[in-house]
Amino acid sequence: MYTLHDRVSYSRIDIDRKIGIESIVNAMQDTALFHSEDIGRSAAFLAERHRAWLVSAWHVIFVRRPDMGEYFDVHTWAYKFSGIFGHRNFLMETPEHEILAYADSRWFYFDSESMKPTRIDKEESEGYGTEPPYDMDYSVSRKVDYPDDLDKVGSIYVNPSLLDSNKHMNNGQYISQAVGFLPMGFDTAELRAEYRNAAHYGDDMTVLAGARNGAFYVVFVNEEGTPYFISEFKSR
Repeated sequence: MYTLHDRVSYSRIDIDRKIGIESIVNAMQDTALFHSEDIGRSAAFLAERHRAWLVSAWHVIFVRRPDMGEYFDVHTWAYKFSGIFGHRNFLMETPEHEILAYADSRWFYFDSESMKPTRIDKEESEGYGTEPPYDMDYSVSRKVDYPDDLDKVGSIYVNPSLLDSNKHMNNGQYISQAVGFLPMGFDTAELRAEYRNAAHYGDDMTVLAGARNGAFYVVFVNEEGTPYFISEFKSR
């Protein structure tokens, strides 16, 4: 298990003075990347070997969002490697061990020369090791289906500020942008997100959104209607 000690800063809070949904997911992603840095498997190290880890799905449960100034810890560990996929849990809690959020995530190993997923190198999986999975619901599909009658509510132009070092739209930016289309006052209890196709600089994504079947969906698609990103938010 790897742990990052953190604190809610003003730049991460919403109008309720609580850390935003997107900032929680970003804190989890940051913890995973620091884990890689500290075991000598950083993004830069992998890039020299034409490899990268890319996230394909999130399932996050939000128990309580901490307030401005609160301290919190994020723990992360891998629990399974299989073929091209790595599976990683996250647990966010207070220093007193009050659970704030927890998550399952799936990542795939990528060959940046062939531009295709590739089997995980033995030394890569052994570098992380595995621990038992967190006690949560794993029956929920990582594939997020969405209704075909969502409303067109806007568009997002992929500008340089949204890109990461892989020259794709940053994983966290999809969620940050999606949260912006939630109804005012929406209190998210659960998020499922799936990344289908990477968005690049200059892409113009159409945003589809709407409340259906007890959830609120935000989907980014290209001009042919093929999704880049699908998200499902459930409220309390």
